[in-house]
Amino acid sequence: MASGRLLVEILSIGDELLIGQTVNTNAAWMGRLLENEGWRVNRCVAVSDEEQAITEALVDAESRAELVLVTGGLGPTRDDITKHVLCRHFDTELVRHPEIEARIVAWFERRGREVLPVNRDQALLPAACTPLENPLGTASGMWFDRPGGVTVSMPGVPYEMEYIMEHGVMPTMRSRLSDAGRFPQRGHRSLLTMGTGESQLAKRLGEMEDVLEENGIKLAYLPSPGSVRIRLTAEGTSIAGLDRAHADVKERLAEWVVSDTGVSVEEELATLFKGEGWTLSVAESCTGGALGGALVARPGASGFFRGGVQSYANEAKVEMLGVPAEMIEAHGAVSEEVARAMAEGVRQRLGADYGVSITGIAGPDGGSEAKPVGTVFIACAGPEGTVCEHHRFGRDRARNQGMAVRAACRLAFQVGLSKKGNAKAAQGVADSL
Repeated sequence: MASGRLLVEILSIGDELLIGQTVNTNAAWMGRLLENEGWRVNRCVAVSDEEQAITEALVDAESRAELVLVTGGLGPTRDDITKHVLCRHFDTELVRHPEIEARIVAWFERRGREVLPVNRDQALLPAACTPLENPLGTASGMWFDRPGGVTVSMPGVPYEMEYIMEHGVMPTMRSRLSDAGRFPQRGHRSLLTMGTGESQLAKRLGEMEDVLEENGIKLAYLPSPGSVRIRLTAEGTSIAGLDRAHADVKERLAEWVVSDTGVSVEEELATLFKGEGWTLSVAESCTGGALGGALVARPGASGFFRGGVQSYANEAKVEMLGVPAEMIEAHGAVSEEVARAMAEGVRQRLGADYGVSITGIAGPDGGSEAKPVGTVFIACAGPEGTVCEHHRFGRDRARNQGMAVRAACRLAFQVGLSKKGNAKAAQGVADSL
């Protein structure tokens, strides 16, 4: 293999990817994994379940990349043609692997399911490949050595592909690169900022960007609603200066930095609350449980999260959270008064240190001139009292719900930072709301 960073291309097979029926999460997952290894993903391509399209994409990718990763088309049905295309591409034929067939039979028997001939035929693999174990499914991975590099074919089921990558592909590639004296090195450092946009951040850094570039360190701005993640990247000998550069950028942007590791506000919220021993409960109307889902999506949520109430209907707000019916009648379910009552109610009823609530009009219907679609009130109740934010998002329902969840996490994080005494960081978060 050539010197320098390993060049990788990803080939995703499936009509469902092209018509928007399935989101290509496999390519995103592999991209993150490979980047962490310091290997450069040069191209990601999605092609249809057609032999000519697959073959042309293979030839094209192999002409450039030392490692080509293929996913999809390895199931037992007629439309799964990848291994047949690979046979013709590598001028080989299918051979049966009795040990793999035995594993497939055992896989079905453990689940009390009938083993069909098409299932047994998944033990037929190209003779030119080295099978890669897949204990999570019936389709084996396939490793092909070729002039100039390696091509690997894996099933499109995400958790099966991830297992094969982590236990089959990556260890073997690391070993080969190490044996060849070519283990590529690349380093990253990140910061998460709130309270200003990327143009203001760039202005504050000024000439520092030129100095970083002269020292082989690349700086990238990654904006999202309410925050900007800054990533520093270095290769080879420049990695030695990465920690110093990270510290310098953090110092220059101190008033806006809320995470010196670049993790999300949701993660920082969890870290803050667990570290301080605080508990949190949530009451949701228009987000219907999405906030609670975001908080428990990562391990360790039991260390701070008490639970949540999905109070979508007005009756649920009254009966489950103790919101006065006359308050809803006077101000409407989407109001600051009701948001505050929801936060205080869920805090009291679930016995948490803090309670956060969301009530709004996600859309696309239900808005009025006074309260258009996208109107959302978010409140946080704690020992120091209750604060509430009024947001006006857009007209897209899913986007409104997602932004409401992130805004709720930001508000809780702001309140927590204020209690801890980090007033500067808390004000930066507040300014971003």
